[in-house]
Amino acid sequence: MGQPKRRFSTETRLKGVPLAPGIAVGRPCFYETHKTVPVPALPAGPQREIQRLIDSLRWLTRQRSVLARDAETKLGLEYAEIFEAHRLMLTDESFHSQLVQLIKETECSAEEAVETQLDDYIEQFSVADSEYLQQRAADIREIQQALLGHLSRRVACRRCRDVASCSVDHCRQCHDHILIGEEINASLPIETDQHTLGFIVEKGGPNCHAVILARALGCPVIGNIPELPGCIPPDVQILVNGDTGEVILNPTQETLSGYQSTLTNDKHSSQLNEPVPGLKVMANIEQAAHVQAAIAAGAEGVGLYRTEIELLVAGRLLSEAEQTARYSEVVKSMAGKPVCIRLLDLGADKTAEWLGAADLSDAAAGQRGARLLLARPELLRDQARALARASTHGPIHVLYPMIVNVGQFLELRSLFDQAVADLAPGELQHGVLFEVPAACLSARQIMQVADFGCIGTNDLVQYLFAEDRGGGMADPACFETDTLLWKLIQQLSLIARQAGKPMAICGELAGNPDLTGRIMQAGITTISTSPPQIAKVRRAVLGM
Repeated sequence: MGQPKRRFSTETRLKGVPLAPGIAVGRPCFYETHKTVPVPALPAGPQREIQRLIDSLRWLTRQRSVLARDAETKLGLEYAEIFEAHRLMLTDESFHSQLVQLIKETECSAEEAVETQLDDYIEQFSVADSEYLQQRAADIREIQQALLGHLSRRVACRRCRDVASCSVDHCRQCHDHILIGEEINASLPIETDQHTLGFIVEKGGPNCHAVILARALGCPVIGNIPELPGCIPPDVQILVNGDTGEVILNPTQETLSGYQSTLTNDKHSSQLNEPVPGLKVMANIEQAAHVQAAIAAGAEGVGLYRTEIELLVAGRLLSEAEQTARYSEVVKSMAGKPVCIRLLDLGADKTAEWLGAADLSDAAAGQRGARLLLARPELLRDQARALARASTHGPIHVLYPMIVNVGQFLELRSLFDQAVADLAPGELQHGVLFEVPAACLSARQIMQVADFGCIGTNDLVQYLFAEDRGGGMADPACFETDTLLWKLIQQLSLIARQAGKPMAICGELAGNPDLTGRIMQAGITTISTSPPQIAKVRRAVLGM
């Protein structure tokens, strides 16, 4: 992207096409994408290129699964289907075969194969009679650019007047801003943090998935602004009116006053950010950058940090130093509030080739969570040391996943202590995630040696009712009111109280405000849910 060509010191108005309604004010933030990728003049050979292609397809498939989960958490299942469609295309055998065949027949690079084959798909969709099908070309283009970016090891980033390069999912300056780019992809509204209040794009339509997601999140979008980003300097204030398509640079105080009652910036003001009596509401996060959303939602701590997502997004194992930096960021940001960090829950649907578990079915059958950590103690060692180092900045509750019995927990706890024997950690507590029926049956013995417990309702429902959450069977929500499940929750709560230990609850059931009263009646006083659900859960308490 070139440098801005104009400067505006007075109020200036630009006119575009309204794509998503709403009003927002913020500083400009410029989204940089990788459009072209240099193609190697002499590919190292078809087999190497095929392997590079397969690695990138696997990486993007995992990333789309993470986005689908985030979209479902923030907006609902129907929006997650956008990324599920991407994942299905990426795992389609005919799609793989076409790309591999192209490499074999022409001896081209993986980049060339992706560019050629997907350009053909894009052209087919672009000339379709249906506007809906034309908009799907944007999805193909997004998949193409993501694959090319991974193959060339280039990533999208953002810049503003203060920062030359910033990650897509976190604003270093924590300024409310309007994201500006030639075209936004579907992942962007889901990946960006709560400081992204609106979007200005050069290209896009009201039915493209990026706009649909932005609209669902309450972010205005304005399209068809020519000469982006050169027409917008980095040092202006921007007001976007998604209802009319107007972009106002350096709005006067009089102009701002006229919009004050409808500013999207005020959309969080109606949320209940203060604690409520009788229930502690904490936040689930999947990456360190997500802690800012937890703080904005008024979370009373982090109740579940799913650390394996950091690895799946990165597409590789993280070093001890990298893990320490991420955990420390979360602990420092929470400023003394409790932070519950789950040990790596890898395996089953969260298996990756860099783990050395090539056969997915084998991982699903045996090695997941605690069992995988016992089989791969080096994974536990690096994470344990990172957690110990991060605990010097504030208290950390270490949560052990997929525990089956007390012996398994004690064995892992011993390995943890051995790994950090030469360090001087701060406050560390060790607890068990009750998500396997066998552990629930052993709860009395487990709670004698664990510092705390947490009921993981997603996997507990899956294993308790033989529900295949990934196989298209019944919605787990249909089991949330089952008498057997609630008897088990009450029993776990009672065992914890008798042991004098805290017991929390997390998962989809925990974030359902219709069930908040029932959770409290069961004796649970700590809930962990996604940041957008925190206010809803608190309102449910006040309405009881």
